[in-house]
Amino acid sequence: MLNIVSYCIAWLVNIFTLQFQDSQGNTINMNSFPNKKILLVNIATNSPRVNQLAGLQQLQQQYADSLVVIAFPSNSFGNESRSDAEIKQYCQGNYGTTYIIAAKSPVTGTGMNALYTWLSRSADNGDMSLTIGGDFQKVLIGKDGSILGIFSPKIDPTNQEITDAIIGQ
Repeated sequence: MLNIVSYCIAWLVNIFTLQFQDSQGNTINMNSFPNKKILLVNIATNSPRVNQLAGLQQLQQQYADSLVVIAFPSNSFGNESRSDAEIKQYCQGNYGTTYIIAAKSPVTGTGMNALYTWLSRSADNGDMSLTIGGDFQKVLIGKDGSILGIFSPKIDPTNQEITDAIIGQ
């Protein structure tokens, strides 16, 4: 039985082998964040939940020693009409964001960002096949690369449920 488990684990894709482009076209390697938890959030600046950008900034500042927040702008739900440069300017100008903002890309369907493809395939991540349900869905990745929590778009980033997951193991 152990050989079968080892064989199956060998096929999993480690999130730390993945990379993405930031809003300025730089390649960001996920292995750039050793010993930190990572909060992945798909954002849209025309979403009714756009004020959550402030909560994400609060998390980034409060837990800077143990957490990396990465925002993934997407028009997958029809709420992001801005370009990469406009998104970055909007987030920084209105919410003082200092966290990483990825290049705009789909988080559902064809052309998904590599990280969201990883999230959507249990064969890759070893946990589940996640379907993103709306703008501002949050996924917390552990220091070991496992999925620690998935949080509804409705939940504010500073909600106790999220902060407990950040400070936990």
